[in-house]
Amino acid sequence: MQYKILPVEKVEKIRTNYIQITINDEEFASQCSPGNFFQIKAFIDSQNRRLFKPISVFQVEGYHISFIIKVIGPGTRALASLESGEKLMIYGPLGNSFPLVQDSNILLVSGGTGYPPLAYLKSKLDSSNNILFLDGGASKDDIFPCDYAYTIDGSFGIQGMVTKDIAEFLKKESFDCVYSCGPISMLKTLAQIVSQAKQYVSMEAYMACGMGVCYGCVIPTIDGYKRVCYDGPVFEAETILWAEL
Repeated sequence: MQYKILPVEKVEKIRTNYIQITINDEEFASQCSPGNFFQIKAFIDSQNRRLFKPISVFQVEGYHISFIIKVIGPGTRALASLESGEKLMIYGPLGNSFPLVQDSNILLVSGGTGYPPLAYLKSKLDSSNNILFLDGGASKDDIFPCDYAYTIDGSFGIQGMVTKDIAEFLKKESFDCVYSCGPISMLKTLAQIVSQAKQYVSMEAYMACGMGVCYGCVIPTIDGYKRVCYDGPVFEAETILWAEL
């Protein structure tokens, strides 16, 4: 894990409330794996006393690292205001990563801001795998490239929660591995539906430090409380005590 102040290579508005930020750093890029995240914030005076934001890696191409960020508060608005060449503070990569499999039928399920780590994972999975990608959101502005899209308001794809048809998919297809990231309610529902396949979840949690020091992001597991930032964010779904969340 390293701390740096880096210039932003590019900031793009890609949806009504989403931006994509790209940086260029050889050392960081060489260390990234699907599931990792960075702690970042804009290097401007208004952010001096604000916490860093945990942001999952969306894409790594060469030395270019990209993040998709939903703009919802002062910290993310500050990031959205940056222009090419302006700087951000960043440290990482942090957390563990998704295990990579081969020759498997794989189901990817993302909800809301859970899309980026799964998109990065898909790009790294071997071509021997057969992959089905489901993405869900409140509206069309929350949806990104996938095989089946679900929106709560019905503005794009299939109306309903992203977990709506998973039981039917499981009847038609035998999945060896399920990867997911999204709101706890989505992950909890998915854990109840998926029982035969191995399931890995990337947990979302409020993180102050991102390094396991503050214990502000603990979740209950069969092995006691675990820190999402340090012991995760990727966990085997069967190890999490979902009823206590």
